[in-house]
Amino acid sequence: MLQHVTAESCRPTGHSPAVGTPVPQTTGTGFEMWGPLSGLGSSISHLFDGYSRKARLTPALIGAFPAILVCVALIPTLVNWKKLWLLAVASGVVILVDQLVRDRGRAIQPALWASWGGPPATLALRHDGAKNQTLLARRHHKISTLLDQAMPSKRQETRNPAKADEVYEVAVKYLISQTRDTSQFRLIFLENCHYGFRRNMLAIRTISLSISLAVCVAGTAGVAASYYGILVWKPGFALAACGSLGLAFFWWKVVNTEWVRSAANDYAERLLDALDVLPLSPQENSPNNNPAGQP
Repeated sequence: MLQHVTAESCRPTGHSPAVGTPVPQTTGTGFEMWGPLSGLGSSISHLFDGYSRKARLTPALIGAFPAILVCVALIPTLVNWKKLWLLAVASGVVILVDQLVRDRGRAIQPALWASWGGPPATLALRHDGAKNQTLLARRHHKISTLLDQAMPSKRQETRNPAKADEVYEVAVKYLISQTRDTSQFRLIFLENCHYGFRRNMLAIRTISLSISLAVCVAGTAGVAASYYGILVWKPGFALAACGSLGLAFFWWKVVNTEWVRSAANDYAERLLDALDVLPLSPQENSPNNNPAGQP
């Protein structure tokens, strides 16, 4: 969880979007393009919620894509891919992958926050470094009203930054607890998924880059062997080499801490934007009046 900007704090709790909230319309599972692997989407949808599919399984599939590409391109009829997928689901392999990616993402999160100077939502509530003092004062005032607790002044924050961060942490945790309804706070949920996706991509970057490079080398070797008559030519050699090379460049050049931080900051801003719509009366936003809330 992004403590604060925690990647698993906003999970699906609603099914109908709030009135006036634009929600992208889709007609399919997103796996139709996979050819022999089409049909995976329906199985995934039944096993995993939206966050898990977007933030955990998708990074794992992208990381393994070069290997999958080799298998599909070179031996498309060797196995029944749909039956193999069902076997992976039944044996718990897919669930294991989901949990491993989750754990790897959580493991790198403390170091990320430390390198940024703190969790993004905490940074957004600090006086130090605030880009818009008026907006910060408004947010502090709303939080003070909601929690019935004074927010640290700039002088108090300077004198005791650790104590100030404790107050900000309480405020952020309160906001997370009040924005779990993904039908009402759709943008928060989507930004949380984006952050989780990027964080988990960074977590598996090393192994995924290694897979891409290995497949690229193997594909290139296949092309060379075909040229010299050692192997029978198959277009899959070139496809695997080019596709994995492109992915290797993506893992090396795009997936980095700043890429993750950008999504984390967006989530923090959307979370704090919720202050504009949260009711001032605690009774109005209590669990009894928020049936979609989740522990």
